[in-house]
Amino acid sequence: MDQLGSQQTPADTMAKAMVTHVRHPRALPIYTMPETHFGMGASLGNGAVWVNTKSTGAIERVFSTELGVSLVGGISVRYAGTGNSLHPTWFGDAHPTSTTSYIPLGADTPGGFSIHPAYQRRTFSIASGVGVSETTFVPLGRPAPSGDRPLLYQAIELDNTDDVVHEIRIVGFALLRGALDDDVAARFVPNLRALVAHNKSRPEAVRIFGLTQSPTMYGTSFDFGSVYDPSHVHPLSNDTQACGDVLGCLQLDVVLQPGQRYPLCFVTGVFAHGEEDAIEAYRDQPEWKVALQDSVAYLQEILEASQVLTPDPQINRGVLWSKVNMRRVMSDYPQGRAFTNEPGVSSNVVCRDAAWFVYGNDHFMPGFSRALLDRFAAAQYPNGKLPEFYDAITGTVEDYGLNINDATPLFILAVNHHYRLTGDFHWLQAIYPSVAKAARYIREQTDDRHLVFCSARDPRGNVWAIAGWRNVMPLYTLNGAVTEINAECVAALRDAAHLAENLKTYPDDVVEFGKASDCIRTAMNDLLLNPDNGLYYLNIDADANTHTDVTGDEVFPVMFRVCDEETGFRIISRLNSPDFWTPAGLRTVSRNDPLYDPSTNVGLLGGVWPGLTWWYAFAAAHYHPEFMVEALRSSFEHYADNPKVNNTVPGQFSEWFDGESLINRGMRLSPWEPPRFLWAAVEGVCGLMLTPSLPRVHPIVPVTWKWIALRRLPYHGNELTYFATREAGEFKIYATGEIESDHPVERYEEDVSGGILLFSDNAAVVALRRPGETIILVGNVGPQTTTVPLNIREIVETHAAYEIDTYNSERDAWESSERAHGEDVSALAISIETHGFRMIRLRRVESA
Repeated sequence: MDQLGSQQTPADTMAKAMVTHVRHPRALPIYTMPETHFGMGASLGNGAVWVNTKSTGAIERVFSTELGVSLVGGISVRYAGTGNSLHPTWFGDAHPTSTTSYIPLGADTPGGFSIHPAYQRRTFSIASGVGVSETTFVPLGRPAPSGDRPLLYQAIELDNTDDVVHEIRIVGFALLRGALDDDVAARFVPNLRALVAHNKSRPEAVRIFGLTQSPTMYGTSFDFGSVYDPSHVHPLSNDTQACGDVLGCLQLDVVLQPGQRYPLCFVTGVFAHGEEDAIEAYRDQPEWKVALQDSVAYLQEILEASQVLTPDPQINRGVLWSKVNMRRVMSDYPQGRAFTNEPGVSSNVVCRDAAWFVYGNDHFMPGFSRALLDRFAAAQYPNGKLPEFYDAITGTVEDYGLNINDATPLFILAVNHHYRLTGDFHWLQAIYPSVAKAARYIREQTDDRHLVFCSARDPRGNVWAIAGWRNVMPLYTLNGAVTEINAECVAALRDAAHLAENLKTYPDDVVEFGKASDCIRTAMNDLLLNPDNGLYYLNIDADANTHTDVTGDEVFPVMFRVCDEETGFRIISRLNSPDFWTPAGLRTVSRNDPLYDPSTNVGLLGGVWPGLTWWYAFAAAHYHPEFMVEALRSSFEHYADNPKVNNTVPGQFSEWFDGESLINRGMRLSPWEPPRFLWAAVEGVCGLMLTPSLPRVHPIVPVTWKWIALRRLPYHGNELTYFATREAGEFKIYATGEIESDHPVERYEEDVSGGILLFSDNAAVVALRRPGETIILVGNVGPQTTTVPLNIREIVETHAAYEIDTYNSERDAWESSERAHGEDVSALAISIETHGFRMIRLRRVESA
């Protein structure tokens, strides 16, 4: 059992690295692995802090979102047991031999790591009889993210399983300088049980490093070597006179009786408004067990939104972890709620990334999406252009001198997506002026050919000379008529026309923007299509040179419905070729390209970007559903496949992989990758199309799949759950709300799935109810035929009579009906074939 009582049973083993994905049927998932297979620690974040951890379980740094800088560097915890050194002369006069000596205790054998959505946990033993559990987490809760506390908890539980007494010394060491100047001063505050430190040059920047128990000793020191000295662990001095680039040190000596468990917790806070405010906030913190339980409960609640269920467990896991990763990067900045493009390093909020974040996050926490869009509308230039980014602390904006890049069209596209998801007409009225200005600005950037034209010619290349998402390559230029930008502008102007049409008060805008979209689309297909291969040019540059490079950017005309069906099919097939495809996903350029460089240029000339893979997945859905599924599965699965070698953390969406070795060479948690996965799964796999009115549902999945489900989708202020099943060769949709579909639809009133207890990791369940009738879908998510026990007591009346029908997907037919009382069917066991399902329909009838 884990600390919160979740039984851990293996559900999927990644053989290369012995990574196990643990999933209790009613709990959040956990990845477990031996620490020898763990190359780096998890990244943990909330609205106020960002924390990177090491493979040892130690803390790498603690970043203050409000100040935009790391206030604490490494934090290490050390253990020691009593014992006398054979070389007392090592101590000299500084440490009298009459004092009980403590000898460092390392792990007896390599321990284990667990990665949970709410925490990271390391378990090991010391002294051959004391179990140690270290649980590292930041608190999460409502209101999010502004209610998140700027705290880091390192909870430790010691368990003496031995039959003798153990005297253990625990010492925590924190690098209090962080990334600021070396003028840190600290003092010990007894009633806080903590060291309180600040920079003399920046007294508002405060760190508090404390314990839940009163420390035995404390101090500040320059003695960095004591953190890892293999010989002895001396007592601290209770002296905080050391100032500058110092260690903050807290010592706790405990005596463990046989069978005794002893909990303690180091708590680190980072604050931005001086000591008085910091001390008050730190004192108000919840007890660590309560904070952890509340964080887990909060995640269990919010992760229910847009739950994707398919026959492929990797896709189901990827959706859940995409939401975990999105929540970790949601921050509360001085300029408002947002996420940075590089958590823990930068405070820049990038328009491109924010727009793509909206596409996925609308299905998770749409209130955060709105905050992003409203803030970018406020940052818009008077001429209608959107900035490349704004600084979340100061509010300053930057466009890198480009007349056009992807920020302006993507802003319009994200506004349209958010409006269609929320149906909020009043919000659309308020933001539409920004949309119209942006659309007119796009139209003004077209040349005589009716192509959107980027005039950048900066010899530095990089962000000053590249229009598009691959914009950080030194000495590389992408200007002129760029296929990616033009495709986005076609879609943006089309969406702007649709938004104007929905408002019904801008008829001239409908015509203007619609015509402009059509003109650019026609020009693209006349001038940017390569007649030699039927694919799009990369660009016709500012000097009229045509670039025939075939890159991953070919997905944009497909995604944004610029090309015809034949061209789209050709693009999807071409990108599925071996020179582009790897076991971890899609390369940005062909392996045979003269420019191919798999390990530099941030992977943009040959690396594998998961986000590009998921764009491809969405684009491929209509043409090759099996390509879509493979793209989603393979790239997410790679995060847990041999994490030490691949420099990844299971469940954590890293940035990009080397195109040959497939090792992660980018951020350990990239904020822009997770939302693209969720978007591709919801609007690709589950076949959801957003509209200003009713949602449209048209699943496009591999022929071997017999069912899919989407639970608790936020839509137009309500929640929608539906599942689709293949019956007699055609899909049928069962939904809790009114939807449009080319398939037959059965309408139910509520999702009662939460009332079913499922006792299998190899199955998923959805239950819908309407007056007098409940229908239950049980789908197989395992690799083989499985027997699924489940309890439906909470959704039936035990003394009522029911007519029960069962659909068997293996036989592709409804089986004979029977009558039974609720008590008799409250506990069931069902056998289901691979990729298959069973439906149980219960109709309440009068007793005979």
